[in-house]
Amino acid sequence: MVKKNIIKFIFFISLIVFGFSLFQKDNLPDKNEIVPRLFQEPIQKEISQSPFEVAQNGIVYTITPLYDYELSGLIVSQHHSDSWWDYYHRKWGDLINIKDICVVWGENINSEVYQKMKFSSGSWTCYFRSDTREEWLKFRHDSLSNNHLLVSDQTIKKTVLAAEKGDQIYLKGYLASYSKSDGFSRGTSISRTDQGNYSCETIFITDFQILKKGNPGWRFAFTLSKYLIIICLILSIASLFRRPSIKKQP
Repeated sequence: MVKKNIIKFIFFISLIVFGFSLFQKDNLPDKNEIVPRLFQEPIQKEISQSPFEVAQNGIVYTITPLYDYELSGLIVSQHHSDSWWDYYHRKWGDLINIKDICVVWGENINSEVYQKMKFSSGSWTCYFRSDTREEWLKFRHDSLSNNHLLVSDQTIKKTVLAAEKGDQIYLKGYLASYSKSDGFSRGTSISRTDQGNYSCETIFITDFQILKKGNPGWRFAFTLSKYLIIICLILSIASLFRRPSIKKQP
C-alpha cells in the first residue's frame, strides 16, 4: 500500500509539473538574454556556382545555388516536414526539406516587439499577428523570415531537428532552388522585403549551430515529468496483474 501511495504521489506531482512546463518551455527569451550577433542583419553574397546533386532516402535532388547566405536569429515558430498532418511533402516526395524555421532578428529584437507578437507555422508558411495596431506598426516585416531548410548531411540534420522555439541559432548555406527528375521544383526568395507567396527563403544548409537554448530548465522539467508519468502508469497497470500473495496460516 505504501508503494502504491508513493507512485500516486509521484504521478500527480509529475502531472502538475508537466502541465505547467508545457506552457513555459517555448517562451521567447527576454532581450537581455539575446546573443549580440542576433542584432545583425543576414549576410547575402551573389555567387557563381554550378548546380550539384544530393541524394536523400533514395531520391536525387538537383540543388542550384544562387547566393551564399548567413543568418543569426531567434526561432519564433517552426514546422517539421514529417509531421503526420503534412500531406504535401509526402505527396511530392520532398524529403530534403526536413524543417521550416521562422526567425526574427535585428530591429524586431531591439524594439522587443517580438515579445508581444503571436507566431505559428503551417506546412509552408509562418503566420504572425499582434493584438494592437501599435505593435503591428512597430514590427519589421523585413526582420523576419520563414526558412525552408534543405539538409543532406546527417550530423547537421540532427542539430537542425534538435532546434526548438526560443532557441537562438546561426545558419550558413546557399539560397537555392531545387528540383528532381519527375518535374518537381521549388525556388527561393532572394530578398527580406518581399511578402506573401514565394517570399520564403530556401536554404541548402552547410552549417547550423544552436547558439543558446531557450528555457533549458523548463524543458528538462517537461521531459522528466513526461517520462515519470509514463513510468507511473506502467507500474500502476502492472500492479493490476500482479497475483496477490497468500499467507499460509500455521
